[in-house]
Amino acid sequence: MYNGHKRYALFIGRWQPFHNGHKYLIDEALAKGENVCVAIRDTEISEQNPYTAVQRAEMIQRVYNGKVEIIVIPDIKSINIGRNVGYDVNIVEPPSDIGKISGTNVRSGRDSNVPLEVAEYIRRLRMTLWLTGLPCSGKTTLSKRLKEELDNRGFRTVCLDADDVRSKLNADLGFSKTDRMENLRRVAHVAKLFNDNGIFVIASFVSPLNENRQMIRKIVDNFKLVYLKCGLEVCAQRDVKGMYKKARAGQIQEFTGVSAPFEEPPDAEIIIDTEHAGINDCVNEILDKIGLIKKAGNA
Repeated sequence: MYNGHKRYALFIGRWQPFHNGHKYLIDEALAKGENVCVAIRDTEISEQNPYTAVQRAEMIQRVYNGKVEIIVIPDIKSINIGRNVGYDVNIVEPPSDIGKISGTNVRSGRDSNVPLEVAEYIRRLRMTLWLTGLPCSGKTTLSKRLKEELDNRGFRTVCLDADDVRSKLNADLGFSKTDRMENLRRVAHVAKLFNDNGIFVIASFVSPLNENRQMIRKIVDNFKLVYLKCGLEVCAQRDVKGMYKKARAGQIQEFTGVSAPFEEPPDAEIIIDTEHAGINDCVNEILDKIGLIKKAGNA
């Protein structure tokens, strides 16, 4: 980064994550009228360093909204200077009441000593997006594109898909009402385990009944229901496996939308029209509605 002939107060750190102690130091420099540059050490992902440089930059931008410059630098083993380098090298610390911060507690969400913007951002990193809708409404396709977009932005993301789970983890379950509920109960607990370890979950399951979704809400703490709205006949037209045709011929029993009910969710946080909207528009709409990605005009 080079910005004309400005001189900066440079702050170097891991910022894992950005908290009120960090904020105090930067606010003091800004209050003095100094230009501030925050240098993020590009540390390897670990239990002590769970957030990527991209995520940490996003945390800081949410607090300062362009008022500070942010750069990413290699991780540091030592800082070495010569005499009379032309700038001050200072040890700066926040007051003791702010400085008593446990990085482990901050990362786990047990320490409130973080700016609200950062706390909300961290909470969204540990979210489960649960995609519900008729078979062939686009759940699997959309979940893969969402994961790709989030992975490209540095997020740790996992997809839980009905076909994969049914053939492996829950191969012992059928499609009765009781077995469907048990399938979703197990998946909900898996999603919660991932969230508790700082991983963003995208779950794509028909989950046809409101009682299914209410159960999931009780298990997963940070849960948002995404309803993929697509008409039955359009879903049938998109069915390359021929499941709707077989279900209508009586060859598949308990098939949602044909021989088993699907209840439109009255409490979905997000409704996506996959019948008419393209895949990229659907992805952008979801990311915008959960507020995970800042709009370009606010960066």
